[in-house]
Amino acid sequence: MKRGKRLCSLLLLLFCSFSFGQVIYGELGQAISSFSYENSAGGTLDNLQAGTNTNLGLGYKIPIKGDKVGILIGALWSNYSARGGDALTDSYFEWDVSYLGLNLGLDYKFAQSKEFVFFAKISTSTEYLVRGTQIVNNQVFNLTNENEFDNFLLVPRIGLGVQYPISKTAALYLQYQYGMSFSLVDGNPQDSEKLNIVTHQVGLGIIIKLPGCNCSL
Repeated sequence: MKRGKRLCSLLLLLFCSFSFGQVIYGELGQAISSFSYENSAGGTLDNLQAGTNTNLGLGYKIPIKGDKVGILIGALWSNYSARGGDALTDSYFEWDVSYLGLNLGLDYKFAQSKEFVFFAKISTSTEYLVRGTQIVNNQVFNLTNENEFDNFLLVPRIGLGVQYPISKTAALYLQYQYGMSFSLVDGNPQDSEKLNIVTHQVGLGIIIKLPGCNCSL
């Protein structure tokens, strides 16, 4: 809980500092998420089915290097899910989780064709579990009450995108991002169980240049 409060405080500071940003952005995306699971004995689940979920992002960008590079600072709401089973043990698994996070990254404009600007993006988000359930056979577990899941999730991402201006101060963008988290399970050091999230996300967003910003979109 203390870590969750610290994250909320960081997000509050982030929103209060929007007025100092050069460009603000908001995005809505659909993410296909799959879970990579390995138990303590080294066994894996190869038939997990990916889930599709909606993710939200909000933040600001500080352009540097002649506006070709931008520093990204934002908040995000991420949802992940997957389901599957193990025929050998006659087991069924399902995960459905939601995270609130702080996202830091860089984007780089590497090409332009007429009004279309193409960019690459790299980022890392620190996310905190706010809601989650795990189903194993007929048992349902509230993951927010499980000590081994009461930790921060670190998710590096890389992606490509294209943006198009809709006015002198705003532009729309479409992007694809791939990400793979570090293990969710962080409990008993003697337990080598691993659970990672793999995501493929397509997002549509808008960027708006703030008054007084001597920069280009």
